Amino acid sequence: MPPINRRSFLRTSSTLAALGVGGAALGAGPTRATQAREQGPPATPPTARVAKNIIFMVSDGMSTGTLTLADLAYRQREGRPSHWVSLWSREGVRRGTATTYSADAWVTDSAAGGSAWGCGVHVNNGVINISNEGEQLVPILVHARQSGKRTGVVTTTRVTHATPASFVANVPKRDLWQPIAQQMLERGVDVMLGGGGKHFPDQLLKQHPGLLVARNKAELLTAGQGRLLGFFAQDHVPMVFERTPEVPALSTMTGVALKRLENPAGFVLQVEGGRVDHAAHNNDAASLIMEQIDFDFALQVVLHWMEGRDDTLLIVTTDHANANPGLTLYGKPGREAFQRINNVKHSFDWIWEELAKRPAEAQPAAVAEIVEAATGIGLDQDERTLLAMAVSKRRTAAFSQASVWTSVLGGLLADHLGVAFTGPNHTSDMVEVTAMGPGSELLTPALDNTDLHRLMVSAMQLPAPKLLPGMEHRIEPARGVNDD
Repeated sequence: MPPINRRSFLRTSSTLAALGVGGAALGAGPTRATQAREQGPPATPPTARVAKNIIFMVSDGMSTGTLTLADLAYRQREGRPSHWVSLWSREGVRRGTATTYSADAWVTDSAAGGSAWGCGVHVNNGVINISNEGEQLVPILVHARQSGKRTGVVTTTRVTHATPASFVANVPKRDLWQPIAQQMLERGVDVMLGGGGKHFPDQLLKQHPGLLVARNKAELLTAGQGRLLGFFAQDHVPMVFERTPEVPALSTMTGVALKRLENPAGFVLQVEGGRVDHAAHNNDAASLIMEQIDFDFALQVVLHWMEGRDDTLLIVTTDHANANPGLTLYGKPGREAFQRINNVKHSFDWIWEELAKRPAEAQPAAVAEIVEAATGIGLDQDERTLLAMAVSKRRTAAFSQASVWTSVLGGLLADHLGVAFTGPNHTSDMVEVTAMGPGSELLTPALDNTDLHRLMVSAMQLPAPKLLPGMEHRIEPARGVNDD
């Protein structure tokens, strides 16, 4: 095959662009044609089987490398594949690869990524279910509730965080936590479990007297009948490494939600392993694997609940990749390094909390000892110097955004644990989608993330959604946001 001539390539590309072929790929970002698809009856054909229930599981910020690392760790510890990877060998399970870009960026954030599923339209980064034209679009849980279904969100982040909010709320900017909390309560979500207690003050809870509130695992497991709000931290649920017995695991919360939501009319439940994303941002390999395995245990609970049923559509995916980790040492050194991850006791969050207890001027000298207490790894003098520079906020990496102390520490530990990262940010990678149950036959090998909204609507055969009071008003969406 002759080498590609740059001038010929550009001339061909210009011709294709003029013909309207491949425009989005050739432009500087997503084109307007990809940004807005009308809500309403789905374009996909109705399914042969109707899904009474939908369980939509999200490992937030999960790169393919994250899924691989967790599966390797699971094989190493249990002698068998993870539940997600095992699922692929089941009869009737479909797999696809989804794009993740938002309306205004190739690299999405969780608000735009979740809204693609929530309302079926590409929105700007930082925006939840509001189109570029300012239209408030009906989120999937609101839509499902209009057909009599129960609804729920379960997460290890704050329940008001972008991903759970994307199935329920309409806000022009994702950090409007109080309006999101208020909408979640007003829109009748039946089960809301996770962190974020600080966004549900007593005066707000008093406006919903029928709402049950659980603040620890015991209260969650013994809660009476009725709508349930469980928040197990004021902020995000602690990382797995720092979780106390009073804090329920994602699998426990998921099991409770399934039991409470099951009813003759059906339900839609979103389950999010939200701290996978946070561990990836931190370049914290050990926490990343533990959070992904925590999510995998929740998937195990769902699969057990689905045994013997043929009325539930399960979708397992992620909103975007993050930091693109991978085991990168060859042969025996790689195996030995990966095994050292089993010796890690604490997350990077814990390291930062311990470091924050020291005076600022003492932090650069103290960080190596704290790292050793958390990971069991003693850093040599060159490594200590680099880490101290990063803690002092000095430039230590060629990629400026990887000069933060967490990325520098992640890079240093890559020599010891074998897992390296591309940086601390989300990436534009396509992502894994796995589906099983009625409607899964509509999953194509290659899809846009907004297609999953239409797939859910088709699988449940929902009529067109109705705007809630006040949703007819247009709201100017945020623009140029790069929140995570």
